[in-house]
Amino acid sequence: MNKIERMRALFRNEKTDVVPAGFWFHYRNEYDEVQMAQAHLATYHATDADIVKVMQDYVCQIETPVKVPADWKRLKFPGTDSAVFKKLSGVLKRILDEVGDEVMAFQTMYGPFKSAVIAFGDALLMAHAKEAPDAVAAGVGVIAEALAEWTAGFIDAGASGIYYAAQFSEPGRFTKEEWETLVRPSDLRVMQAAADKGTAHILHICGEPEYQFKTSPEWFVDYPFSIVNWSVKDSGLSLEKGRKIFTGKPILGGMNNKGSILKGPDSAIEEEARSIICAFGTSGLMLGADCTIQGQGISHERIRRAVDTAHSFI
Repeated sequence: MNKIERMRALFRNEKTDVVPAGFWFHYRNEYDEVQMAQAHLATYHATDADIVKVMQDYVCQIETPVKVPADWKRLKFPGTDSAVFKKLSGVLKRILDEVGDEVMAFQTMYGPFKSAVIAFGDALLMAHAKEAPDAVAAGVGVIAEALAEWTAGFIDAGASGIYYAAQFSEPGRFTKEEWETLVRPSDLRVMQAAADKGTAHILHICGEPEYQFKTSPEWFVDYPFSIVNWSVKDSGLSLEKGRKIFTGKPILGGMNNKGSILKGPDSAIEEEARSIICAFGTSGLMLGADCTIQGQGISHERIRRAVDTAHSFI
């Protein structure tokens, strides 16, 4: 199998020739389009990962000021004609121009709530969400419509799908009922835009440091996705237990994103990767990390060691 065939088989939850693998990390947001694309390509070539995850490292500022709850109803979010979208899609196109015939590329998408937090801060969003949830829902809905347009635009530009970072399920942030009313509809609006294009897409269930990175993976069971990822170490949900929750869906992850993959040594990387695969099995699994690799000393060589270990399983 080539990499595209391997990933398509995995998304269908079929047997693959080897265990696929992929790891990612953030790049410097001052890079221009050429530098950002080159950084992604360097990682891909050095690590032999089975996909390219195009990182969302250019911050999209929302120009509408929000100071009081009523301001959410005036919110506007840049469309696909904006400079930031064109910059992101430009990076994607440059990557695809070089490797698009050999590997799938997934555009990272932050959810509408995360986009609002980037613009206005977590404290303000949470305060307004408690005080005036209808106003916040209206503003976040505007962001969701724009990001749905972005999603379609990235796929039209050649992306194999999106890598959707779903957030705000941390215990202590919202009750499940609040989350279902406020967060879930905007998530589904963006993810459905990918589903409507008939592409594969990756669901990453992400937590924030203010909430110790904990999440509630079981809240996302019926989201539309091709493969799902969450933090094993932070949620306490093992891959094996997660497989029972996300019935019939392949799983991505397993490795501690701040552990051996960041610090080494090689023997520890190999041991961790092998123990994960041996415990889970070689079917329905893509070896990866809990989240982006975070910390000092990120190394292509260490990532390659984990990928090679996965690829050694047949």
